Amino acid sequence: MFASQRQDPFEATGGPPGLLAWQVYFLAYVAGIWSLRHPEPALALAALFFAGLAALRARGLRQAALALVLVAASFAAGVLHARLVLPSIPPASPAVTDGRGKALLRGRVAEITDKPFGRLEILLEDVRAQTPDNAVSVLPGRLSLDWDEPGYRPAPGQEMEVRLRLWPVRGFLNQGGADFDWQQRLRGVFHRAYARGDLPEARFGPRPAHFWWDLRETLRGELLRHLPPTQGGAVLLGLLMGDRSLIGPAVTEELRAAGLAHTLALSGLNVVYVALLGWGLAWLVGLVRPALFLRIPRQKLAILISFPLIAAYVWVGQASPSLVRSACMFGFWGLLLLLDRSRALIDGLFLALALMVLADPLSVYDVGLQMSALSVAGLAILFPWLRGFWPRRDGFLDGLLNGRLNRALGLGRDALAMSLAANLALLPVVVSYFGVFQPNFLLNLPWVPVQGLVVQLLGMVGLALAPVPGLDAAAGWLLQAAAFVQDAMLDLLHRVFEAGWLPVWALLRPRWPELLGAGLVTALTPCCWRRPAGAPLLLVLAGLLLMAVPQAQLLLDEARPEVRLTLLDVGQSQAVLVTAPGGRRVLVDGGGTASRTFDMGRSVVGPALAWGRPPRLDAVVVSHPDNDHAQGLVHILRRFRVGRLITNGQWPDGALGQAFDAALAAGAPAPEVFHPGDRLDLGSGVWLEALHPAADFAATGTNERSLVLRLVWRGEPLALLPGDVQRQGIEDMIERGVDLRAQVLVLPHHGSKSSLSGMLYEAVAPAQAVVSCGYLNQFRFPNRAVTDELARRGIPLAGTADRGGLELVWSAPGQGLRLSAQRP
Repeated sequence: MFASQRQDPFEATGGPPGLLAWQVYFLAYVAGIWSLRHPEPALALAALFFAGLAALRARGLRQAALALVLVAASFAAGVLHARLVLPSIPPASPAVTDGRGKALLRGRVAEITDKPFGRLEILLEDVRAQTPDNAVSVLPGRLSLDWDEPGYRPAPGQEMEVRLRLWPVRGFLNQGGADFDWQQRLRGVFHRAYARGDLPEARFGPRPAHFWWDLRETLRGELLRHLPPTQGGAVLLGLLMGDRSLIGPAVTEELRAAGLAHTLALSGLNVVYVALLGWGLAWLVGLVRPALFLRIPRQKLAILISFPLIAAYVWVGQASPSLVRSACMFGFWGLLLLLDRSRALIDGLFLALALMVLADPLSVYDVGLQMSALSVAGLAILFPWLRGFWPRRDGFLDGLLNGRLNRALGLGRDALAMSLAANLALLPVVVSYFGVFQPNFLLNLPWVPVQGLVVQLLGMVGLALAPVPGLDAAAGWLLQAAAFVQDAMLDLLHRVFEAGWLPVWALLRPRWPELLGAGLVTALTPCCWRRPAGAPLLLVLAGLLLMAVPQAQLLLDEARPEVRLTLLDVGQSQAVLVTAPGGRRVLVDGGGTASRTFDMGRSVVGPALAWGRPPRLDAVVVSHPDNDHAQGLVHILRRFRVGRLITNGQWPDGALGQAFDAALAAGAPAPEVFHPGDRLDLGSGVWLEALHPAADFAATGTNERSLVLRLVWRGEPLALLPGDVQRQGIEDMIERGVDLRAQVLVLPHHGSKSSLSGMLYEAVAPAQAVVSCGYLNQFRFPNRAVTDELARRGIPLAGTADRGGLELVWSAPGQGLRLSAQRP
């Protein structure tokens, strides 16, 4: 893995070249930047880099000591650089940022980005917020305005004035979940606002003179004029200009299931096809002036022609970060190839990364950059090794196959090896971030070439011709043809999706030792394949050991005699996880929203449940079928292995009911209805017992008929989970003499006044109350009357709105509990 004056272990096996010394020190510098948020894995990485240098480069103790000093210095430089550029957290949010009243916002447009599903993100800087009493606050950093179905497209530098509700940035705070607050801090964004449709009260200043922006907007208008109003046209708009705002949720979901979602983001693949256009132009130049190839080879001419084409594509594509990264990498690769360097792929990657990270150290945390770097590294390290598995051609085979067929088979084998190499390199990181894996990556083999060589190239030529006088009709024909091909591809994909041939697997999300171990094994296996000996083999074995450590720790944790109740942070909704000794887990509700574009189960609940643990649940309980309790369960039922599905006897209706029906058809367990007296046994003397609704309970509302559960351990009541039950249901249980005693009360209906009941608090007599509600939610939950009543009775209250995810732990029945907050 590390190049040295000794024989390179990779070269000894015919594999790719190892890393140069400066590249190892650069990786240590990157680890220093990474330590700002993840100190333990960053230090482990630095130790690994030193071990690699000491084992494969150092000759003697003196060189090993020098390597240690240089690795430590590089690490420290990364830490210092990152701290210098990291935006500081503002001391406190102004009073206007409570999300409950509108403020008059005045600011300047800094950036504009087209987002999926018709959304425009506008970053405003130098923002001033004015309250109705004319108090003015200057907002620190930038403000992110998400504008659905915008009625106007402002330009960068334009002044904007609008009256909107304003919130501080706040994500879902769960252990192992995405750290939205940190991601926004990296962008310098500390406040957010939301708008939809036309804003009659909004005022915009004069559009500043911006030649390149105006030209690009003109091209966008020409493109929209020619494209058909189909999803193929919407995808083509995304391929050419990075604008995915017209692509619908259904197409996005199908592409995601097929493992093709990456084709919607402008990236290295798109740059490759622009480079192929340059190669085609070089070929045409050779036809006109063949003597030119005597001065410059065709390959180098193609590279030179590709440079301005790629620069133009970056401009048209809004200079998105992924596109800029890819163009930067291609620039260094092209330069090294022009200089006849043999290590162009790996050296070009590192030169591009060094430039990007030195210019913006915090880009290390960009998931797109991580995946781009890993996919290219996978090609450099794994592709030569995988390619070596194909049988070599011999004279007999050559006699059976003609030259063109042989070349076609060779290209197909290489494409398969490249796809495998990139996907193997990306697999641990993809599963870590997203918790799912689509085993359909081979669909990339036909999809990507057709989309790139036909759809994108036709579209690029059509876009180039659109503003040329007299060529409008030709441009329209080319764009229509490209959209037609893309529509045909989407139609075929839809048929495959409807047939159920696109499985998506939820997998355990690895923790950092597993990720580090997987990286070691992946990078060094090609080196050890033929000669399993020496330092590379020891590092592979160390990687395997690292992969085993978290699972060994999990087994020890599950063996402890502890019962856990985790109240996940799911905003203004509710999801409760119960964990019994032995690792048996039950999810009671899954949170959710009414949004058609945000899936609470896929984005929040599923990743939290699968972090470091297999995506398996002994049971899922739906207390009642309202969106804020049931929507997030669709993903869980479709992707997780679920033992039982328990309900209160009511089933969701509308679109949510259809999604539940589809989950059942895909293999989720048949629903069971629980009645008072029914128990869900979790072993080790732990069970969940149903207390409500009784068979003759008269109310029909979903909240009143919430399935009320009590968690019990060896006869000791631990917690009461009442769902959204309100006064009528509470009074019914009390009148029937139901035993409601428990150490912990999860406040019913998110702490609303409609569920306020002194009789309930007296019957439960909890030592602790907890509540699930959204940060600065519009309902002002928990209601002030509820908190006052709890305080009067001396019952402490903890909520997800203030503390994020909450975990309560009992070490034995009848003993006290431990309450702790969870953070990403």
